[in-house]
Amino acid sequence: MNKRNRVFKFYLILIISLFVGCNEFTPDAERVDTALILKYATPAETWTEALPIGNGRQGAMVYGGALTEQIQLNENTLYSGEPSSTYKGTDVRPTYKSVMALIASEKYAEAEKIMANNWLGRLHQSYQPFGNLYFHFEGDSVSHYERSLDIGKSISAVRYNTQGVHYKREILASYPDSVIAMRISADKKKSISFKTFLKSVHPTEIVVKGNTIILKGQAPGFVLRRSLENVESNADQHKYPEIFNKDGSRKPFAKQVLYGEEVSGKGMFFEARLDIKNQGGVVTETEHGLSVSGADEVVVLLSMATSFNGFDKSPSLEGKDPGKLNEQILSTLTDKTFDQIQTDHERDYAALFNRVEFTLDTKEDHSNEYTNKRLINYAAKPDLGLNTLLFQYGRYLLISGSRAGGQPLNLQGIWNDKVIPSWNSAYTMNINAQMNYWPAEVTNLSECHEPFFRLVKELAITGKETAKNMYGNPGWVTHHNTDIWRPSYPADNAVVYSYWPMGAGWLTNHLWEHYQFTNNETFLKEEAYPLLKGSAAFFASWLVENEAGYLVTPVGTSPENRFSYDNGQSASISAGATMDIAIVRENFENVVKASKRLDVDETFRTHIEALTQKLLPYQIGERGQLQEWQFDFKETDVNHRHLSHLYGLHPGDQISKEKTPALFKAANKTLELRGDEATGWSMGWKINFWSRMHDGNHAYSIINNLFSFVNEKSAPTHGGLYANLFDAHPPFQIDGNFGYTAGVAEMLLQSHTGEIHLLPALPDAWPTGTIKGLKARGDVRVAINWKKGKLVKGVLKASKAQTVVVKYAGVTKKITLQPGEEHGLDWAFFRDSSQTN
Repeated sequence: MNKRNRVFKFYLILIISLFVGCNEFTPDAERVDTALILKYATPAETWTEALPIGNGRQGAMVYGGALTEQIQLNENTLYSGEPSSTYKGTDVRPTYKSVMALIASEKYAEAEKIMANNWLGRLHQSYQPFGNLYFHFEGDSVSHYERSLDIGKSISAVRYNTQGVHYKREILASYPDSVIAMRISADKKKSISFKTFLKSVHPTEIVVKGNTIILKGQAPGFVLRRSLENVESNADQHKYPEIFNKDGSRKPFAKQVLYGEEVSGKGMFFEARLDIKNQGGVVTETEHGLSVSGADEVVVLLSMATSFNGFDKSPSLEGKDPGKLNEQILSTLTDKTFDQIQTDHERDYAALFNRVEFTLDTKEDHSNEYTNKRLINYAAKPDLGLNTLLFQYGRYLLISGSRAGGQPLNLQGIWNDKVIPSWNSAYTMNINAQMNYWPAEVTNLSECHEPFFRLVKELAITGKETAKNMYGNPGWVTHHNTDIWRPSYPADNAVVYSYWPMGAGWLTNHLWEHYQFTNNETFLKEEAYPLLKGSAAFFASWLVENEAGYLVTPVGTSPENRFSYDNGQSASISAGATMDIAIVRENFENVVKASKRLDVDETFRTHIEALTQKLLPYQIGERGQLQEWQFDFKETDVNHRHLSHLYGLHPGDQISKEKTPALFKAANKTLELRGDEATGWSMGWKINFWSRMHDGNHAYSIINNLFSFVNEKSAPTHGGLYANLFDAHPPFQIDGNFGYTAGVAEMLLQSHTGEIHLLPALPDAWPTGTIKGLKARGDVRVAINWKKGKLVKGVLKASKAQTVVVKYAGVTKKITLQPGEEHGLDWAFFRDSSQTN
């Protein structure tokens, strides 16, 4: 074969393989990919070095010690407090006119003081650690050690040699069997010997029966993240009767965490049940656990449950029996082998995870290097494999932490080791809770959205009461933070962080997005529309006219930011903040579209349409930026982590280059003024912003900032990633992981403008690659292959017949799709015409 023919054959095979890869949508349950493995040469020393597993309800952080193993445990309903934990004494009406008068007089700081004293509630309760599972293995010096997490199969492993024996531990969290399972094996019979026990930071009782360890406990009935001095300085003692007397003095036992009789017996009960199945050897009881000696193989099954029985029921008085729940779970596994558990687990997991594949061609393959070293070396050795790994890691965390029937992901997902965790491990609804679910639809994990929708549904119940009692308004409202008891009142302490009555609008947009991605009209009718309508009803009653006749919110904040005015004074509250109006406009437009689609509520729809026309429009400030407030105030922190006024750019769809070029330009200026430095989750948002600006290189520069190693042991001050690739705010916040995954998807596929836009923000650093399985609105699956920065081929596959507009490199074309059929298109398809068909 001559040289010319060899070259021709090479490129022919290359092109065919690329096309075949693009057309392959079918999940491959047997796929093995070393690029999807996190691995380390030493055990974890800190929590942010441990590796997470989860089944949507139970979570574990595996430290991976060879001879001494610690596995930190969580169950996602274990919270402090009870439904009665919510303070409901807040009513804005007695002071509303005074606040409005001060705002009208531009006395913002004075208005804020009144609000701080009268408009805030109290802090919500905290997500709790469940306990720890410990193993002490026999052995001496250790060699050939490695621990890993295979996110392609959702299984963690530890391997090492000691005393001439090779040991292996495999651990997984199974959604089908609702259990955490571990297999301990060795390459020599009768060589497995260890002691194991369960322990919790909470008061517990340990019972050992045969091959079973039972841990029973009760979570705190009250947890306060604030110091007692902070509560007293704010004169908030009346909001915390658990620890303060009516005269404001401290009760004798006053402290931040209360258990049992200290809080009238309140608190959630919990139980863990561990069963050991051994092949060979002897199992004996110890004082606190079990001892295994001389076994060939051991399987450990762990089930955890709580007395949680709903957001509105007391877990101490009306709770479920966690012991019975654990018995039921483990009884179904009596005759099931670890191999069978693993097979069912991997099949269930692969059905979700394998929907999306993402590869970037690179000259250097670092997948065989240890993950922490890859992260440390990233700045000197750009690692595209780490880019794709972190993208898929976000999908792994979403599947592991959010499954149907469970609780939604909080600030730490389902993984937390602290009784008083950072920000209570809350659902923070001025971006963070929502960011957790940004990847759900676009990365083809719609099922994982379900727990979030249930949170919205439950908040609408408590929020209806809050709207009535706090405001005297119809509909439902929720503020900045909530927990498992679904409080919808504001939190305490400071207006800038706590007063933000816009949560319902942002939350319900997720319901509309789910409908757009799935075309599920039953969901729209039965789930989404009633909640959209309820939030719109509140906003319609909350709006007021400004002096120019536009409708604005009467008072609010641009989340967590402050502005300066009147020769150096600062405040956080004003009327008509830009984000307020963006959320109201989006909510109103969604309600109108849903009402028309369902052909219901014409009178209400007409009313909302009329209000929408009167909303305050976006405004551009003297610096060319999109204004953050109704007036062109200067922010007190020019690099503030929140960019709330750009909500209409992302996650909203009100600002785009084609529809609103002037606002698009102003949004670009806003991003430039804020700068690229940010905390971890804020970097995630900025990746999405720059993707929507179609600036892939700038988005990638933010990505490079995010891939900065953060060492928990050195008191970090900058955002980035911990050794286990958890997002560092710092401290750990899981929303940054999801923001990154969603941002990468936005770089490669956008559909929010009504067009399916291929490679809208492809960076120069990713010249050649493939992604398949992403979703566009309209329930269209998309595969894209590109080389040297140019589209090679795209494939679209729709669930129903429809005509879509596809865009690439500034050219748009209409395509008619048939259900289940793959429609391929390449660069020549767009090159042949520069006009929309």
